[in-house]
Amino acid sequence: MKRSVFVFTVLLIIAWTVSAFAEPYAPLAPRNAFGKQAMASKGQTMADVQKELPTKEMVNIPAYPGSYFGSEMKSNGVLSSIQLIAKDSPEKVIAWYKKNMGKDWQYVPGLITEQLGEVGVFVQTDNPNIDAFGSLKHRQIRIAKVTKPEDTGFLGMFLEMKGIKSMITLQIKPFM
Repeated sequence: MKRSVFVFTVLLIIAWTVSAFAEPYAPLAPRNAFGKQAMASKGQTMADVQKELPTKEMVNIPAYPGSYFGSEMKSNGVLSSIQLIAKDSPEKVIAWYKKNMGKDWQYVPGLITEQLGEVGVFVQTDNPNIDAFGSLKHRQIRIAKVTKPEDTGFLGMFLEMKGIKSMITLQIKPFM
């Protein structure tokens, strides 16, 4: 019995240590003055916010290199989407995802929502002709062009947006 308790304790310590050092999905985007003020009003520091970032294991979709973590959305307490921002052009971001996503991801330009500034959409499916309704059942990567901070919605209010050209929305949990 003592041996079982000892083994369980050792395994628990190892699991806790590994999770404590889990790598964040992407570096936290720098905050502008308003973003820093909003954090301070909640009694948070950048270090506090960084501790709450999702890990690579939680997302399981590659982050665009050099991108910054902007925000996350949860549905019923489960991570459902993440927004990243990047200084590279949307065309460069699209080319990277085309090269680095497996065959189970399709580039589907027909699903682009131009009103949102989108210029590229990837869907995790083996169907290259998937329609908008069908795509709601799958994970997605949506890339939008950023020409001014307002193009990012609320992110532009809180983040330092100088030089940002792309916003990448990762729909981790399908809508349906």
